[in-house]
Amino acid sequence: MAFANDYGPGYVGQLQGCCRLDGVDDCDCRIYCFFCDQDAAFRGYYDVARDMCLNYFDGLAVVGSAREHNAMKYYIKNNGLDNTDCVSKYGFWLGATDTKVEGHFVWQGTTVKDGYCWDSTEYNCWEPDELDNNTNLSEDGQDCAQLWFRPNRSDGNCDDEYCDVRPKGAICEIRIPHCDYADYGYDDTALDFCYTAA
Repeated sequence: MAFANDYGPGYVGQLQGCCRLDGVDDCDCRIYCFFCDQDAAFRGYYDVARDMCLNYFDGLAVVGSAREHNAMKYYIKNNGLDNTDCVSKYGFWLGATDTKVEGHFVWQGTTVKDGYCWDSTEYNCWEPDELDNNTNLSEDGQDCAQLWFRPNRSDGNCDDEYCDVRPKGAICEIRIPHCDYADYGYDDTALDFCYTAA
C-alpha cells in the first residue's frame, strides 16, 4: 500500500515520510507517519490532527516505551524534521490529552483488542518540569501532548501544549497486530526502519 499526500484539511502536502518499528516477539509492530506543520487556517489544531490520523491511520502516535520514543526521535532528527522549516512551533502532536483530569494524560487506544499486545503506558517520556499546564496563552491551559523539539529546551521529549493556540506537525501510527504486514495490505520490505538498534 502506497501512502498518499492529501490527508484532508490541515495537512495537504505535509507528509514527510513513514517508517516501521518491528516489535519484540512479533507483538507490537507499528508504522509511523510524520507530518510537518498543519495549515494555520484550520483551527481546533489538535482535533484536526487527531481526526486526520483517525481517518487515514489508527490515530495519533502513542509513546508507550523507550523503544517507541527513541524510534520517533531518531526518525525526526535523521530526516531533518526537528527544525522550524518543518515545525515552526517546535512540536508534533501525539495521542494523549488530560482534558478529563488535569495532569493525568491518557494515551489513546491503550487497551487490548484483537489479541494485540500494547506497550505499557507507564513509560515516562515527559520533559523535566513540564506538565505545567501553563495558562499564559489560554485560560484552558495545556491539555494536549506534543513531541517537543525546541533548541536549548527539549530534544524530543513529551510536553503539554495548548490544544488550539499553535499549529503543529503530527505523528500518526498504524498498528500491525502480530506484525502481519501483508495481512493489512503493507509491504514491509518497502518501508524503511525508523532506526536500527545498536
